[in-house]
Parts: sequence; C-alpha cells; structure tokens
Amino acid sequence: METSALLNAHVQLKRAYTALNEALDLTRQLAEAVDRDDQITVQMLVSMRQEPTDKLFRANQALDQQRRDLPGADADRLAALLKGAAAETEDEEPLAAQVGLNQRILKQLVDLDRVVNRKLTREKSIYQ
Repeated sequence: METSALLNAHVQLKRAYTALNEALDLTRQLAEAVDRDDQITVQMLVSMRQEPTDKLFRANQALDQQRRDLPGADADRLAALLKGAAAETEDEEPLAAQVGLNQRILKQLVDLDRVVNRKLTREKSIYQ
C-alpha cells in the first residue's frame, strides 16, 4: 500500500482519537454530574457529547470511503489494519499503533458510558 494512503488513514484515525478523547472527557464530567444529581449539567453534557460523536462518525466515514477507493489487496490490508492487525511493514507501524490507541480509548469510553447509563436509567439501561 502506498505511503500516502497510510498517511491519509492515519490522519483520520488521529481525528477519531481526538473525538474519542473529547467524548471520554465529557462522559467523565457526566459521571460526576450524575453522582451529584445535577440534572441541568447532566442534560447539558449529554447534548455536548453529540459533537465528538459526529466527528467520530465523519472520520469513520472518510476511512470507509478511502478503503473503498483503494484497489483490492490494498483495501483488504487497510481493512485488516483498521480491525487491529499487526503492522507488516515499517510504514504501517504508526497506523497500527494509532488503531491500538483508539481501541483502548474506545474501551474506556464504553466502560464508563455503561456505568453512567446504568446510573441514569437503572433497569432500562441499553446495556443488558
């Protein structure tokens, strides 16, 4: 795969990383507001989480489009890297490392969101 394709994907993954960190920070604040039973702040933070969610969606759309635009073997390789496959070349290492970092932040975000969601919705939680 060409270096430019790897760099373009890496840029989108960094955008996703930024969005994930924003969402994680807002979710931490949300957890604190829920613990304080501060309903106004909870409502505000829930709505504020939409922006990083939209940024993440756009970055993922751009990655999907880039993968579709690549020739067969390159598209398959990019898809594998985006799913967490190990780098096979030195050029792939930054991309593979960013995927791993994004996956770790996403796991933290999902774990915290699960806790907040259960506190807010109790038995009606989307996490069963």
